[in-house]
Amino acid sequence: MSDAMSGSDGSLQSVPDAGAFNGSDAERMERCSRVLGFRLTNFENLRIALTHSSAKSDDNPSNERMEFLGDAVLGLIVSEKLFREHPDYPEGELTRVKSVAVSREVLAQRCRELGLHELMYLGKGIRRDGRAKLPVSVLANLYESVLCALYMEGGLGAAREFVERDLGPVIRSVTSHQFQQNYKSALQHLVQGHNERAPIYRVQGEFGPDHSKEFHVMVKIGERAFGPGIGRNKKEAEQRAAKIALAELLAQWETFEEGDDLLDIPTEFEDDE
Repeated sequence: MSDAMSGSDGSLQSVPDAGAFNGSDAERMERCSRVLGFRLTNFENLRIALTHSSAKSDDNPSNERMEFLGDAVLGLIVSEKLFREHPDYPEGELTRVKSVAVSREVLAQRCRELGLHELMYLGKGIRRDGRAKLPVSVLANLYESVLCALYMEGGLGAAREFVERDLGPVIRSVTSHQFQQNYKSALQHLVQGHNERAPIYRVQGEFGPDHSKEFHVMVKIGERAFGPGIGRNKKEAEQRAAKIALAELLAQWETFEEGDDLLDIPTEFEDDE
């Protein structure tokens, strides 16, 4: 069962902050074991989990099937955690929090921070000058396929332990009182996970008499504008503009298409033939 890799104080040892990976298959397994906190022994599953479709062959399938199962495992773990820890949340609120916690943007960001993207097997056809352009969706799929490898070897307990440790801070953030009541904070959290610039709020106009003034505010994220949010004061209008942007972005990310918003991922090592 689970064999967490611990230091002398019992805490998990961190993965070395290395650049492009240039190690053996065994070293790949060692690094993934450190990331997951579980001693992997089945390299065949891990190799498939790390294989992008550009590097697949008749003998070496890609991680697409494992991503399918990993997505289901991830959804179950996060849904169960939210259901268990927040009995007062209605179904819609549970869905909203889950959609943030397991969004492709969040998973892609975690994938990069954990260094999993450095370990992928990639075909030479997608490289240019030692670098590869990979969509956010590929990184999110990688997270899920590696989780599948962990689930297949360590079971649901090991998978749950990893997910709750790795995504726990994200879940705590989005289920905090501030997130529930502060749409500006929620929007800030989401756009950071999407690697976008911070939202910019602009008052478009003030209408009505002084005793009953109405503020109209737009929020801009990159080149996109959302709103207007309308309120009795500037703060209230900003919150409503943020709520509009939050709803639209969540709906968009639920149907995120592969190839959108490419990230530049270093892959300077030579993959095994």
